[in-house]
Amino acid sequence: MSKIEFKSHVPVAQKAALEALLFFNACQERVSACIADAIEKFGAPEIVADRDRLRIHMKGLPEVQSLFAIDVQTGRPVGVAVYARQDIEHVTVVHIGITSEFASGGRRANEQLLLKLLREVRRSTRRVKGIRTMDLFYATATGRAGPSRATAKVLM
Repeated sequence: MSKIEFKSHVPVAQKAALEALLFFNACQERVSACIADAIEKFGAPEIVADRDRLRIHMKGLPEVQSLFAIDVQTGRPVGVAVYARQDIEHVTVVHIGITSEFASGGRRANEQLLLKLLREVRRSTRRVKGIRTMDLFYATATGRAGPSRATAKVLM
């Protein structure tokens, strides 16, 4: 079991792994309706290079931020949360990606990477003055993603 660290960027050398995580993720079918809703509302995520680092850009959210879960041994991104401050009190997580090995049913699912990633987003946004809630765009009232998606709120 390798260690995971959280960073705001991914090295350019990991572009293929980031593309696989963000665009070709085997787990996307579980939340495909939510992904389509997020793209319609916020725009499609794009990977952009900023010198020797990669970040996520979204045309519909110019101030979007990303938090990456990085496997320390390989440097490979294994999770990402893309979020933005919607107004003075709210942060919305508009996209989440976790590699299949960490997803439900994956060989490392017991490490609860999704929960750790969301906790880290919450921890980092708590430091921003005025933020009171974090909205999870993919969440549903029933706990499953799908056509009846409703945004879930997490109090800071």
